[in-house]
Amino acid sequence: MTDPLSTCPPRAQSADIVGYMPELLRLARLLMRDPVAAEDLAQEALLRVWTQIAAGAEIDDLRPYLMTAARNLARKRRRPVLALSDAPEPATPAEAPGRLALREVARALSRQPQAEVKLIVRQAARGESYADIAAAEGLPLGTVMSRLSRLRSRLRVDCGLPADGPAAALLTGEDAA
Repeated sequence: MTDPLSTCPPRAQSADIVGYMPELLRLARLLMRDPVAAEDLAQEALLRVWTQIAAGAEIDDLRPYLMTAARNLARKRRRPVLALSDAPEPATPAEAPGRLALREVARALSRQPQAEVKLIVRQAARGESYADIAAAEGLPLGTVMSRLSRLRSRLRVDCGLPADGPAAALLTGEDAA
């Protein structure tokens, strides 16, 4: 038996195959989403069709035959399914706990006096100092500090945080120690 790779397809079909390479590569990139794997897929599809032509197969319309060969090979290359215990850890932490915590804090803030909420928003969200807040609101510095302290204390109780722990523990999910 002769090696099918030792014989070449007729020149006309060789030229046709080479002409379809850019289109075949585009299809492979769509199917694989990885440039290296796409090139491998395109080359393997080309080699299989080339081998069939060299072995004497009569292919009426080369383009769809070549594209179908690439799609069939891509289906065979599906990634193996990992068991959940074997799956890698996510690269970034989940956002859901933080979002739920923010909702809880927002609900707790909605139940507080708006004048105090305004102070904590200026301090926590905008990063303003107590002195800047006091000057902007026309309040003594001590008043701003005591109102913020009382508000934080009520928020800890409302959100179920320990009285002596940092309020940030709610957002990070860490134990307040």
